[in-house]
Amino acid sequence: MMGLPPRIHDALAMLGCCLDTVSITGVEVSARHGVYAEEREADHPFIFDVAALVDTSAAGHADDLAATISYADLAEDARTVGESAPVSLLETLGERVASRVLARGALAVEVTVHKPEAPVPGRFADARVTVRRLADIARGGTLREMVIGMGANLGEREETLRTALTQITALPVHIDAVSSFHTTAPVLAPGQEPQPDYLNAVLRLSTELAPLEVLAALRAIEARAGRQRRIHWGARTLDLDIEWVEGVRSTHPLLILPHPRAHTRAFVMEPWQEIDPDATAKLERARLSEHAGAGGGVGLDTGGRCA
Repeated sequence: MMGLPPRIHDALAMLGCCLDTVSITGVEVSARHGVYAEEREADHPFIFDVAALVDTSAAGHADDLAATISYADLAEDARTVGESAPVSLLETLGERVASRVLARGALAVEVTVHKPEAPVPGRFADARVTVRRLADIARGGTLREMVIGMGANLGEREETLRTALTQITALPVHIDAVSSFHTTAPVLAPGQEPQPDYLNAVLRLSTELAPLEVLAALRAIEARAGRQRRIHWGARTLDLDIEWVEGVRSTHPLLILPHPRAHTRAFVMEPWQEIDPDATAKLERARLSEHAGAGGGVGLDTGGRCA
């Protein structure tokens, strides 16, 4: 499925993500891309086929275009790149279209750039390059630092957090640091019923797993602790959330990185700063990078107190 690694496919299945495809073919522009000087002297046709891996279930249920990436978005990205300043390679055009589509929140993208009038001797039907790229949250194989928020306000809170930490340690990760436990008041919506205080901690780990693989593993640990996702900001036996991943930003509704509210939450920042004095600066750099990025993404609420 669009080159999706089997482990990522399994993680997405665990997370309940539907693997749908939105695509458009035959988007034509006239431009002067090419290696040779004569290719820059007159316009030639370039044709783009773009396919994005997207969970369209929310859009389908709500009949809401804002909850998906539309084929019009894909066409706009292709035209914007195709009509930009000339470049030498079809590979560059494909890479730039792929980057724009991933910035919209796609999990994966496939872009084929056709150049039917390529300067190739003899008769030929078409010249094309196909580029396949994964979103950062679906890419593993690179050692990256991650920060995980932990919280509980039901049952034996400290025992639950320690058990969760043991289970996280059993994953293919290296635990770099764990904060002390912090008791904090719950964050409640207006009119929401009172809840017990939370016990919170933050841990920092390093892993070659993709962020989505880690997220799926954390959800499984929550489930074993009896976590039920029924009420937004409701009390919970265990909350495990990825707050920040080194070098990764994401607008995908499964995992928005960095967390858009982490910098406002003392129950995240205080334990994080305890184990990493550079925590605030790291988060601010990631947030500035996010704001500077292109694309809007599928804007769904991630929910969760420590999310």
